[in-house]
Amino acid sequence: MLNEFNPCPKPTKVDKKLKPYMKKRPKKTKKTNPLKQEIYKGRTIPTKQQRGKITTAQYNEAARQHGYECYVCGCQTSLEAHHVKFRGNSGRGGWRNIRFLCSEHHRGNYSPHQNEALRKEIEALHEELHGSHYFCDKYDLFKLGLIPNTDDKSFEKYFEERMS
Repeated sequence: MLNEFNPCPKPTKVDKKLKPYMKKRPKKTKKTNPLKQEIYKGRTIPTKQQRGKITTAQYNEAARQHGYECYVCGCQTSLEAHHVKFRGNSGRGGWRNIRFLCSEHHRGNYSPHQNEALRKEIEALHEELHGSHYFCDKYDLFKLGLIPNTDDKSFEKYFEERMS
C-alpha cells in the first residue's frame, strides 16, 4: 500500500449555525445607475437608448404617414425601419424620424449608412415634411424650451403649428 501525502486534514462539515466571520453577504441587486437618469426641471428624462427605440405604435404611424414601401426602389418586401437622423447623432425613435428601406438598400453598399448623398437626400426630405426638429422627441423639445411640458399634446401641437 502506498502512503498518501495529505498535508491538510480532510475538510469537515460546517455547522448549520454560521460563525460570526462566516456571515452570508446579501445578494447584490441590480440598481439603476443614478448617473444615467437625467433630471431636468423636475422631470426624469429617459436614457438615450430608451428614446432611440422604435415602438410598435411609432412603426405603424410611420407606415401610415410615409407609406409601407422602400424609399429607394418602392418594393414592399423585407422592409426595415431606418432612423433618418442616426441615433448616434441624437436621432430618436419617433415616426417623423423613420423611413422604410428594403433590407438590400438598408444594409447594402447603396445604404444611407454608406452613401452620404442618399442620407442627405432623406434628411432634406424629412426636414421639408416635418420641420427642422423632425428627429427630436418631446424631451428634446422641452429641454430646448420649445414646448412647455413633456406631454404628447404639447409635442404634437408644436409640429402642427410649424407645418401650417
